[in-house]
Amino acid sequence: MKRLIVFFIMFAMLFCLFTGCGSGKTGASCADILNSVKENAESGFDTVYTYADEKYQDNFNFMYGIMWDMIDDGGILYTDGGGLADEVSIFHLKEQSDISIAKEKLNDRIAERRNQFAGYKPEEVYKLDNAVIMVQGNYVALIIAEDPAMIEASIRGAISEE
Repeated sequence: MKRLIVFFIMFAMLFCLFTGCGSGKTGASCADILNSVKENAESGFDTVYTYADEKYQDNFNFMYGIMWDMIDDGGILYTDGGGLADEVSIFHLKEQSDISIAKEKLNDRIAERRNQFAGYKPEEVYKLDNAVIMVQGNYVALIIAEDPAMIEASIRGAISEE
């Protein structure tokens, strides 16, 4: 019986060791948060790129104007088919002092996308007009969607669960 208990304790310790996000941060991984949003969202979000994906790494600075070395986790959720303004981006900043910079850059992204959609698909601009930038701890999220309040609540819940 003692061997069985020791086995389960060792298994639990190994499980914890190998399931950590490896980024040095504590809390929910951005990939887990985005996958939770994807499962619960009513809109057609279908693609997730995360911190570990090369495509995300290559485009992060270009998309957000935030330096890569300011974050230790992140990801984006969107509709791959295009034509929709919907986007949920979340990242975890290493330093809380960088939150104001991140918020400013995300406001710039909203303005840029508003200009793009105004000439391309004006019926999507209302989503950009109602976009939400949320902060919880060192997490910063940009939410552009039909119902940003529902997605914000989902993100906050996922972060709080950890």
